[in-house]
Amino acid sequence: MTSGNIQMGPDPDRVLEALKEALRDDPKMRERPAEEVSGELARGGYLDEEPDPVLVAEMMGSIDPEGPGREADEITEEGNPT
Repeated sequence: MTSGNIQMGPDPDRVLEALKEALRDDPKMRERPAEEVSGELARGGYLDEEPDPVLVAEMMGSIDPEGPGREADEITEEGNPT
């Protein structure tokens, strides 16, 4: 039994490798919504099936040094008195 909001799809490690390869081929892909990138990974032949856009969004943020979460970390560090 699976949760209603979890989609089965490609292995997360495979998605990460495919995403890195796709971003090398098309760096402007970082500017697109995760839903669009997810579809492009499948259409572009990087993956056999479309991965979950939520997973793609998380991975894009983790491999993009200027991606989501980076600014929050910098603000936290600046506001930390220690």
